[in-house]
Amino acid sequence: MTIELRLTDTNPPEPDPPRTIYRDIANLPDPTSLGMTVRFFNHDDVSLYFKITGSGSGYTFTPITLGVLDSGLNDYINLDNFASKAKPTAAQLPNGEMGETITLTLTAYTDSGYNNLKWTFTRNVQVIWINSADPAFTVNAFNNFDDGTVQGWDVITESDEAITLAVATDYVLSSPYSIKATHTASFTTGGAGRMYKSFNTPNKDTIYAVADIRMSAREVYGFASILELKHDDTLLIHLGKASNIANQLPKDRWIRLVAPLPKNSTVEIRISFEWYDQGFPKSAYQWLDDFKIISK
Repeated sequence: MTIELRLTDTNPPEPDPPRTIYRDIANLPDPTSLGMTVRFFNHDDVSLYFKITGSGSGYTFTPITLGVLDSGLNDYINLDNFASKAKPTAAQLPNGEMGETITLTLTAYTDSGYNNLKWTFTRNVQVIWINSADPAFTVNAFNNFDDGTVQGWDVITESDEAITLAVATDYVLSSPYSIKATHTASFTTGGAGRMYKSFNTPNKDTIYAVADIRMSAREVYGFASILELKHDDTLLIHLGKASNIANQLPKDRWIRLVAPLPKNSTVEIRISFEWYDQGFPKSAYQWLDDFKIISK
């Protein structure tokens, strides 16, 4: 193949593992927006100009031009608001779940006007919709912080900046509190840190973590670059890419992350955030509210 689209950090020639996108309709706006981070490759001998779009029943995709990529290189891009769709109803999710498939299409052109098509690469992606409010699911953990405490969550730096964690009232999904991590760097151009907490998962075959996250960095010089959800060292969701020149992730908006968890285990949920700031003061913020673990 001469161009390629991947959804993981696995490098060729190893095959890219299958990836599934999980979405929870509970309290989700209607219509819903879909975003994802993809990785695209130029295996050709010349520079190429890339574009990506998609298709799927009921979806409206916005084609996105990715710019030029030189021969032999690859890059990541976060596709914010890449697609929209009417939110499925609870009746469309029997037993709290429904599966569907979308198709991603990567095209490569020899000119900056995107007229001379040279290569096309398509990939199907499974999307699993869940309804965490469905009676089929048991809520095994629910942290809304409305008792005025951080409910066992903590923070740690992943670079050299200072991080603190406290309940907050400035941005919440369920009043009166969320929790807010405050990142402050003195000498570097930013930092990376994570929220974390350990949970015991039930002995059931289907288990999901649902996390609603909001990120911010100082205006003008502050950039949000990477957001990850892990259990222990296992990466479940990666959004964005390292950058100190532009936002790779949407700031000042709630983002929902949904991922499966192993059963009958003690897992540490880790929500990592990487950011850059080229001015003073150097600061960034990360909120979490209404975190839940559900199972059936």
